[in-house]
Amino acid sequence: ASGETIEVGDGASVNANTGSVEFDRNVYPVPWGNDSADERFALHATAAESTAWTSSHVATSHSLAQGNVTVHVSVTDADYDVSAFGEDTISDTTVVLKIERGSSSTTVATFGNTANPITETSPTSGVFEYDQAIGYRSGPDDSSCPTTFSTGCVLQGDILTVTYNDVKDASGQAQSVTDSATFDLRNGVLQADKSVYLI
Repeated sequence: ASGETIEVGDGASVNANTGSVEFDRNVYPVPWGNDSADERFALHATAAESTAWTSSHVATSHSLAQGNVTVHVSVTDADYDVSAFGEDTISDTTVVLKIERGSSSTTVATFGNTANPITETSPTSGVFEYDQAIGYRSGPDDSSCPTTFSTGCVLQGDILTVTYNDVKDASGQAQSVTDSATFDLRNGVLQADKSVYLI
């Protein structure tokens, strides 16, 4: 502004960041089914279906519809927030979602790779999210499952784990980070607004 020559500058550091992964909850409800007469959730003990059971049957009268559980996974890694504008993706590593029961485990989903990339929530957040539906047969197939569950089951106490394989952490090395949650059954509560009503 004074007409004199001046020198200005700026600086920035170049470094890697250690990523993290987490579920949106510590405890999830146990999903339930409605594919056959032996797997449905009857509205009461003697409730019978009014229509014949088929593979495409949707119960509307005497049992609950199938109850899947949606699991929300968040990966936070500023290393993938590379665009000045626009949402970035993670597509060069793996995020693995598993259900474990003792020594048994099954992989529910693998994402964060080229086949199933995950997208940043906003242009500069560095947070990448993924939703996965868990059905009542998504768990390990072992002797703990009822005999009618022919392809695995999810039971109370099963552990849900997610592992994010960070290509480069803060030290520049590959690292795996994890989070876990459990499936649990809870008792419902019914409460009236009054203990005595006038007739």
